[in-house]
Amino acid sequence: MNSFRTRKIRQKPPLKLGKKLKDGFSGCFRLIIGGGKKHWSYIVAFLLLLVGALVVFRVTGGIYRTLQDFSPEDMVLALGSELKQDEYGYTNMILLGDGGHVRDGADLIDTIMVTSIDLAGNKVSLFSIPRDYYVWSDEYGDAKINELYRNNKNKMGEEGAFDAFKDVTGEITNLDIHYYARVDFNAFVDVVDSLGGVTVDVKEPIYDPYYPNETDDGYTVFEVDAGLQEMNGETALKFVRSRKTTSDFDRAARQQQVLMAIQDKALSSGVLKANTIKKLYQSLKDNVNTDLTVREMIALASFAKNFDRKNMVSKVIHDDPGADGGFLYTPERKYYNGQFVLVPDGDNMDLIHHYADLIFHHRDVLINPVRIEILNATKEAGIARVVASHLNRFGFDIMNIDNLFDEQGERKYVEKSFIRYNHWEVDAEGNVIPRDQTTLDVLGGFIKGEPIPSSQSQPEDEVDISIVLGKDYEIY
Repeated sequence: MNSFRTRKIRQKPPLKLGKKLKDGFSGCFRLIIGGGKKHWSYIVAFLLLLVGALVVFRVTGGIYRTLQDFSPEDMVLALGSELKQDEYGYTNMILLGDGGHVRDGADLIDTIMVTSIDLAGNKVSLFSIPRDYYVWSDEYGDAKINELYRNNKNKMGEEGAFDAFKDVTGEITNLDIHYYARVDFNAFVDVVDSLGGVTVDVKEPIYDPYYPNETDDGYTVFEVDAGLQEMNGETALKFVRSRKTTSDFDRAARQQQVLMAIQDKALSSGVLKANTIKKLYQSLKDNVNTDLTVREMIALASFAKNFDRKNMVSKVIHDDPGADGGFLYTPERKYYNGQFVLVPDGDNMDLIHHYADLIFHHRDVLINPVRIEILNATKEAGIARVVASHLNRFGFDIMNIDNLFDEQGERKYVEKSFIRYNHWEVDAEGNVIPRDQTTLDVLGGFIKGEPIPSSQSQPEDEVDISIVLGKDYEIY
């Protein structure tokens, strides 16, 4: 089992993003590029970094690709500042979305997404935290996590309230959170509309008769059919906010899905024109807060140029213990003033920390999943299913659950558990080299058992790893 620790990061109070751009760096851009419309595309590129996770990064890359014949690009990127990094070399951000002051729930944060960027490895992990997650804090008060900003803004100021999010999400994920970026839904709607709408593959139909109306004094019906749907800004916003007839976890997954749809539209040919870029810039300038400096935004923009979405892990924690990410539960409301809240399974964050460690520090195991089977080699019934359920919660791909049989088809029992890897090769010195060594190393933190090669390397249509549970089996 890995050991975990958390550190708080204290930073000097940042300026508002709009003021930074207006008063500081825009003049420098004009000097470098010589004024004109094209320099706005670079500014928007940096601002788009704040709209959300991967979208932000890939949209930026898309802007650059539309300006490949524009020679000052390298000059602008050269002005970037080195990003803060943790001990693993990762840059970690908390991305927040709220409804602003004109929608229901003013100052409540609807979207909470931790983003970890491996600049050297060109990889990104997203980790969504549901808004009903309950926080116990001597410093910030006991409340749902979406109330942190509202409850602390008056006594700590805006930046102090955002720092509270950095501290609390850092404790949940066991990460050092270096930056925050908050965008309200006015910008979300404007971004989608400026791109001419987005195409979303709706997995399940939604019928929500309780979506708040424009004046927040009643409800309106929101419904959308399954399948590919064209959405304008308001429809996309309703799609990512609706939760009365689905769940907060479904909503988190839809938020990530729409971010990818924005990315796809932004990267399509001919979308990011000069007038579109100006609209995006103005909307984001008015609706974004961040403690990133402009030079740090430039560094993120440089990263965006080469990012490949295949190198992304995207996860949500929720309350289904049989599914990937199911590390929360709903306690009785009488203990929380009648509120619906979510708390960690086991009443501590050990399982969530283990899950976060896998997502952020061993993401290759999830980016390139292997096929696993669980075989019971004991006389105790049901243990293979228990182990499979445990590994499912951490996102492993369990293809088969069965008993262990010998070559004659008879049940086989063993004393010691082992993890058999079915794909390997022999090097020049005669050493057996597993193809899936990284996954074997990670599984060692979950299952007691020695890794051993199969008698011969198996065909590709077979499972990759077989976990054989002996009499001494243990799961961590």
